Amino acid sequence: MAEVRPAAAVDDAPLPLRGELTRERVLAAASHLFATQGFDATSVEAVAAAAELTVPGMYRHFPGKDQLLISVARRVTRMSRARQALGEGTDLAEGLADLFEEYLEAGQIERRRLSIELSRASFQNMELHDALVRYNQLLRESLTATIAGAAAVVDEREAALLSHLVLIILMGAVHLDTLDPERVGDARLTAFLRRRFAVLIAEPGAASATRRRLPSTTVDGASEPEPKDGRRARSVRTRNRILAAAEELFALHGYDATTIEMLAARAEITVPGLYRHMTSKEALLVDVAQRAFSRYRLAAPFGGEAGVTDQLADLLVAFSASGERVNRRLAVELDFGAWRNAELAGGLTDFHRRVRSNLASSLSAQEGVPTGDDHELRALVALMVFMGIAHLDTVDPGLIDDRGWTDLLRRRVPQLVG
Repeated sequence: MAEVRPAAAVDDAPLPLRGELTRERVLAAASHLFATQGFDATSVEAVAAAAELTVPGMYRHFPGKDQLLISVARRVTRMSRARQALGEGTDLAEGLADLFEEYLEAGQIERRRLSIELSRASFQNMELHDALVRYNQLLRESLTATIAGAAAVVDEREAALLSHLVLIILMGAVHLDTLDPERVGDARLTAFLRRRFAVLIAEPGAASATRRRLPSTTVDGASEPEPKDGRRARSVRTRNRILAAAEELFALHGYDATTIEMLAARAEITVPGLYRHMTSKEALLVDVAQRAFSRYRLAAPFGGEAGVTDQLADLLVAFSASGERVNRRLAVELDFGAWRNAELAGGLTDFHRRVRSNLASSLSAQEGVPTGDDHELRALVALMVFMGIAHLDTVDPGLIDDRGWTDLLRRRVPQLVG
């Protein structure tokens, strides 16, 4: 949890330092509230109260909540010792692993939630979105220069693409608390990432000759089947329509910003009619999650001519397409909802466990060796890439439908998952 320095400590400071200390106190208060409550649910008044300031007093340091969120993000980056160490002569694979280790420490949960909330909030606010895109571009340019300095990476375009991949994995890694909470602070995960980064830096990678063009990362057929009875069939059709409307609205507008009236209008039903098919919006989110979990190809058995890692690359390519916008945003929104709903959290935990087990078993079957910790780590890293790509629309929109990015995924994912 971020430390909020008491107001009395600021009052006792020399005058030139008071403004800086007050600003830091506001940032610490906002950091904690955004991470624990969410950006939308945190009011300016709540931040000011937590920082022991009046609202006008806070506005003297930050003109609005959007600018405050960006400043919080910059503060997190500025405080990162591992990020500062990159490019200072340390071994690149070692430095990247240290960066991930820093973010994945048990005491850094607030920092991870902030990274997710920054992306989530910017989806609804274009000014914030544009600021986040510019901010991440600066981070990538810095990382690209560092990667390009590695002896084995001579192509500037490849170095730029690798910087995209590293930051996408990092964005997925901040979801570790829902992907696999037992791995938080696990040195074995950091060691595995260190080995995979060394391979990425040293070798260019090669795409498999067997390629599939997947239309989507999901499959149809998750809707409740219609019974033969006419009245019950109409009820099922209405419920399926409500679930489809909720999935789209929760993804594109966020759970908090989606009203019951919006849901009813999108499902072409009255509000009283809507309540005949749902007990609450919170319960509807759980139903949407279960519907989504039943549709993801990632949880289905892997088979066919292509290897498992090549099939993973195909799924990631499909997930990076413009047509996957709703699926990407829904993945982030379900993660957010799991922090506030125990039933959804349990369902998400079970789903991630099932996917990891499926991937680990498929990888071991392909290689003819028993499932072990290494396969579990490979499966987890694959999930990290998926969750990182879920943020493309706000963190790295230039990668959507980008052929260079899809080519990189097909060459590098088999290396990364190993």
